[in-house]
Amino acid sequence: MTTRTKRKSSRTLSIPIDGTELSVWLAPLEAFTEAELLERAQLTDAEQAVFETFPETTGRSGGQRRREWLGTRMLVCEELGGRISYTPQGRPRLVSPSTKQDISISHTTGWAAVAASTAGQCGIDIERIDRDASRAAARIAAPGELAAAARIFPSRPALWLWCAKEAAYKAAGGPETDFARDIRLESPSVAQPLIMTVETVRVILASFVYEELLGVCGLVE
Repeated sequence: MTTRTKRKSSRTLSIPIDGTELSVWLAPLEAFTEAELLERAQLTDAEQAVFETFPETTGRSGGQRRREWLGTRMLVCEELGGRISYTPQGRPRLVSPSTKQDISISHTTGWAAVAASTAGQCGIDIERIDRDASRAAARIAAPGELAAAARIFPSRPALWLWCAKEAAYKAAGGPETDFARDIRLESPSVAQPLIMTVETVRVILASFVYEELLGVCGLVE
C-alpha cells in the first residue's frame, strides 16, 4: 500500500505497517543553511569531531554529505530528544533519556529522514523518485523480483526494489548480508502484507510517496 502526502517544510508521517505505525520525519535540506542545521542539531563534542572530518566542498562528497549528516542529527535531536549512536554491527541506535525506540536513518540529495518504532527493529530508505536505479536493481534482484516489483510499484519497479532491500537490510541485515543472495522478496499477495526475508528474518514492508521522494519502511516481524 502506498501513502501519498503533500510537501511541507518539516513533516511527520505516520506509516501504517503490520497493525502499528512507524513515525517518519523528513527534513528538506534546502530549507536550511548549514549553520542552521548545525545550530539545531546541538552536536556533542564527539559528534562535532566527526562532523569536522567532512570536507567543506560542494557536491555529494562534500557539502551535501555534511548537510545530510546534520539533517539526521537535527531530526533525532528535535523529534526524539536524543542522539545517534551505533551498535557494533553498525546499526544506528537512539540514545535518549526519555524514550526507548528503534531508529533508522536515510538520506538522499536534498533530504534527510529518520524512522522510529516502538514495535521492534525498523529500517527506512528514501530516494528521489526520478533516480534511475535499473543498474543497481539488476545487481541485487533475485529471479522474478523485478517482475514482482512491477506489480507492487509499476511506475518505478527497479527503484522500489532497491529501496525495499535497503529498508529490509537496515532493519535486519548485518555486515555479511548479500542483497541478492540473502534478501528476498516473498511473492506479493493481495490479502497479505509485503514481506522481505533477510536470511531467516521476515521484514514487513510499507511504502510512501512524498513529493519527489519514494520511501520504503521495514519492520521486523
